Amino acid sequence: MSGQTITKSLVDGLEKQASEYTVWDAKLPGFGVRVRPTGAKSFVIVYRAGTGRTAPVRRYTVAAVGKLAPEAARTQAKILLGNIANGADPAAEKRANRPKRDRLTFDELAQLYLDQYAKVRKSSWKNDEGYLKKPRAKWKRRIASEITDDDVAELLEEIGATAPVGANRTQSILHTLFSWAKEPGRKHVSTNPVADMRRRYQETPRERVLTDDEIKTLWWGLDDPALPAGRPVALALKFILATMVRPGQSAGLLIPELVGFSSNDPQYHIPKNRVKKRREVIVPLNGLAVSVAREAIVRDDQGAVFSSWLLRPDPVEQEARESQPDASPRQLLPLTRDALSAALNGRPAKGKRPARKGIRDHLAIAHFTPHDLRRTAATIARRGGAKREDVKALLDHLEGDVTATYDKYDMLPEKRQVAAILEAELRKIIGARPNYCRPEIVFDRDNVVAIDQQEIAVAS
Repeated sequence: MSGQTITKSLVDGLEKQASEYTVWDAKLPGFGVRVRPTGAKSFVIVYRAGTGRTAPVRRYTVAAVGKLAPEAARTQAKILLGNIANGADPAAEKRANRPKRDRLTFDELAQLYLDQYAKVRKSSWKNDEGYLKKPRAKWKRRIASEITDDDVAELLEEIGATAPVGANRTQSILHTLFSWAKEPGRKHVSTNPVADMRRRYQETPRERVLTDDEIKTLWWGLDDPALPAGRPVALALKFILATMVRPGQSAGLLIPELVGFSSNDPQYHIPKNRVKKRREVIVPLNGLAVSVAREAIVRDDQGAVFSSWLLRPDPVEQEARESQPDASPRQLLPLTRDALSAALNGRPAKGKRPARKGIRDHLAIAHFTPHDLRRTAATIARRGGAKREDVKALLDHLEGDVTATYDKYDMLPEKRQVAAILEAELRKIIGARPNYCRPEIVFDRDNVVAIDQQEIAVAS
């Protein structure tokens, strides 16, 4: 808005609107009063920092309305604009004189939050890191203390257009980040721009449970040689269905965490850093879970069970390693939970990168997530006669009362029974192996052997 002389009566009459706006002064070009959606008003100037049309346009706040009268603000603006004509850049000078703490960019603040808070306190810090990717990309060089609620709202709308749940999760992480950043002794920001924001998107409870036909299609379809995903991903998805563990706990399984693997009581000891409430959890493994893990382990030194090792080691690499017996073993990182979701979803073509079909589309199964396999397994076990409280124990769903703090019974016998019921029910559902599937792989520590299909007896 322009063409009006900025007076006290004009300023007092300006009302907040849904978006920020500025009224420009008719007497002094470049001088105006800005009104934010919150109702806050300030006198500002705009100018080019340098000469020529390519010089960047900058905005500088002269003073908040109330600290200076309009005439005094206009006088101050005239002085500033005169200095700018002589080469000054008040916005740059203000940034240079700002205390270092207040000059943190959002990208720097996000990394501080991850390093000093999320990684220290949250076993799910990887989720925080993932949800901060889009804010960091959008506000990378923005001063963190200058991020406004309007900036946050704009970002959430962009994310929510395609991922409403992702927008809600991003909002929660940003709220935690800014609350942490404004705590006494830290004060990287003076306010939390997310503090008064309501959830923008309604979420419906997740209730997806795969049908028996879908389970059978998925189980054997994951063995399809034409599956558009690596074998470790396929096996990690099977492991969720056979154990009820969380997707991240399946993807992150390490060989040392398989305790008593060759005994009559094989167990998965999940470490504290991959468990809610930060405590170790023991998951008994049934026969299906053991067979899945055995197929995935092709070398003792691969580290992660569901790593990117090929089923048969590369001969050239094997020869090179044997010629250097003192070389440290190659440890590959485990899969991530996101890798499982990405494999189910596929991806569209982008630039020179070709499209990749997702597992769901390849097998013609309606939408489901890796976590839905966990819910499906629990439902199958309950249907097979497992007690609700025993299934709850295997799912690692904690009670929230005081008694749970003192009751440390691990319920291993009950969890073993649930695991056995789950295996029996799954075997009834999946039935015999179709002809198109690859033969079962059995790991004997020295050789990886393909057993003829006719020798495989599948319980029905």
